Amino acid sequence: MRALLETIIEKGGESCRSFCEILRENQARYQPLQQLFHPNTAGSPAPTVFADNTSVVNVREITNIKGKSLNMKIERVSDPGSSPSGNVGQVPQANYTALGASVICADKISGIDIDGDIDLSVSVKSSQVHAGTADETLPSSQGPAVTWITSHKVELIDCLRGDHSFILQHVHAKHIVTDRQYQDIKHSSLPEKTVTNLIDQVIGKGQETCSLFLEVLKQPDVLRTYPQLKQMEISSGGGNA
Repeated sequence: MRALLETIIEKGGESCRSFCEILRENQARYQPLQQLFHPNTAGSPAPTVFADNTSVVNVREITNIKGKSLNMKIERVSDPGSSPSGNVGQVPQANYTALGASVICADKISGIDIDGDIDLSVSVKSSQVHAGTADETLPSSQGPAVTWITSHKVELIDCLRGDHSFILQHVHAKHIVTDRQYQDIKHSSLPEKTVTNLIDQVIGKGQETCSLFLEVLKQPDVLRTYPQLKQMEISSGGGNA
């Protein structure tokens, strides 16, 4: 594709105009072309995102913020013991596609008034877990918090789906889920699916993460948002031992 574009550019203006017309006529087949030709279309749908299990895509819209500083730093932890596979299979068509341990930041920022520093940096850090000690660092799948969440999973889904975005923001702020997991869960099509994916992620991380999640559920603003939680006796069901 790079060679094709270079050839068209070398041929001059007429060839470039003809190529643009071909792209315009076929934009319906390629979603990124629609955004290219209509960047400011009102009411346009949210961009679609695909990232493999080693990559991160951030698509946030930051507007009307005033403050002393703005920190939107992206950190990704890379596992030195794993490498992206050369055969990723069929990749779904999306506006933003991240593969092979890549990071895409497509945030939209407007109307901000920041007096101090703005941090938009991206960093990749190596995991501190070494292959030889993997068995020692795996999260425990047993414990009172894991057991409680697993046994109350249906009730939690029914309760939290009423405002799935609120609980998702809380667990992200507490670093219970990573940035990549947050993006994957956030783009689920249905509230029930969003909450189900979230709870499955929490359970899969083991006792410590489940205990942190239960502490989030006991916060006053969370209890106000989900009054059904007060009837579930979270404290006696498996909080921190």
